[in-house]
Amino acid sequence: MIHPVAGYARRQQPQFLFAPMILALDFETANGDAGSICSVGIASLGGGGEIEREEILIRPHDSCSRFSCFNVMIHGIRPDMVRNAPEWSDVWPRIAGRFAGNVVAAHNAAFDIGAFRRVMELYELPLPEFPYFCTCKLARRLWPGLENHRLNTLCDYLGFRFEHHQAGEDAAAAAFIVRRMLEATGAADWRELLEKLRINPGLVSPRGCVGCRVVPKGKSR
Repeated sequence: MIHPVAGYARRQQPQFLFAPMILALDFETANGDAGSICSVGIASLGGGGEIEREEILIRPHDSCSRFSCFNVMIHGIRPDMVRNAPEWSDVWPRIAGRFAGNVVAAHNAAFDIGAFRRVMELYELPLPEFPYFCTCKLARRLWPGLENHRLNTLCDYLGFRFEHHQAGEDAAAAAFIVRRMLEATGAADWRELLEKLRINPGLVSPRGCVGCRVVPKGKSR
């Protein structure tokens, strides 16, 4: 089910020029294997600033289906909660169309993109192509004076209430952070935002993947 995030109706927001759409992505895993995905959250940020989110519980791949006590303590997802849930091979065809032609944002994107690549490998699915960027890297550039740039710290600073380590909630929080970054910088779209903050986007592709990188001062993008 898709839920609009409370308080962000289209009529209240400035019109951004989102082409392509910004999709915020978050994964929760059953254990230390990046491919042991047990939940995925996707939040879309619309051109009016509205945010919609979806969370799907997933039964991890048989090769890495053990739930560690540490991970369960973090996200609260137990084996019995996903026993009858679909596997990634069933979920991916339902959501793949959202990635085509769009850009993905994730907080600490190296983890989420790594999980995505690993689970696609486990199910022998071809990688799609999409650009992505890391909201944590952007936040360090835009708000350098914060104690840290964890998702919950940023949301406390920006006044966004959410339930941390729930995939749909975390994805919505990342989308909200992107929205506030666009407002704070005056950027019309994600490309201009990254240019202003001197971040090179990453790329997921069947031909290989490139990481999202900070451009050092004094160097051109």
